[in-house]
Amino acid sequence: MKKLALALLFCGAAAFAAPVTYTTTGSFLSNGLTSITVNGATVSYTGVTVADTVTAPSYANVGEFTISGNASATFSDTFTLVISQTVPSTGTGVTSSSISGTVSGSSSGISLSFAPSTFPIGSATWTMSPTPLAPPSTNGGVTTLEAYVTTTPEPASVGLLGASLLGLGLAFRRRAVK
Repeated sequence: MKKLALALLFCGAAAFAAPVTYTTTGSFLSNGLTSITVNGATVSYTGVTVADTVTAPSYANVGEFTISGNASATFSDTFTLVISQTVPSTGTGVTSSSISGTVSGSSSGISLSFAPSTFPIGSATWTMSPTPLAPPSTNGGVTTLEAYVTTTPEPASVGLLGASLLGLGLAFRRRAVK
């Protein structure tokens, strides 16, 4: 009886964890490319081009920004991020952030603030947090961009949880009667 109750409990708990598979691309508004250069300093973006899967809820790597060059430069542009999701449902989410601030070899005044910061793709919800970009002297100028992804349980998952709770209730009732 204990084994049955534990199995039902674990089935119900697993109903709310869901895999999310996605890729990402991005570009700067001024040139439509993945990098911009001003006065010898470059800000570039590398997306997730090979499908990645995370188990939601969790953080997902949606790409990397790299600042290179030791020159001091002032950037002013808009970056658009596109998340293409294939699981649990197919869809695309688009968000953008201004790239505005001064960078040098040892400092960066650029922080990404995406709008919208939260957007749905099918049954998944993606949330972007403000992210400061690292200067070339810190971590090689690489900043990993992450989003928090959650999923809404599908009706079958909610049904599985309900059946698990019903089974547990019946098991405890039988035990109480004896």
